[in-house]
Amino acid sequence: MESNTTAAREIRARVLELASEEGHDASALRDDEVIPQTGWLDSGALIALIAWFEDRFECEIEPEEFTLENFGTVRDMARTAARLGQV
Repeated sequence: MESNTTAAREIRARVLELASEEGHDASALRDDEVIPQTGWLDSGALIALIAWFEDRFECEIEPEEFTLENFGTVRDMARTAARLGQV
């Protein structure tokens, strides 16, 4: 089983990759920074991030779970993966 830190690193790397595809350098992203508020990812990239999360952590996220509390930051996403038992 992976560590929460490993999950956070993977999530952060994916956010940076998606931001780069959008033409943004998100290398300054902090793990506690609210991703949608940065402006680095548009709505399509945010959907791609969630789809990647479901695939990578082998889970299906219910619509009511799509909240900033669960997916707002890299740290929140890592905690959500841990809560779902995938890290």
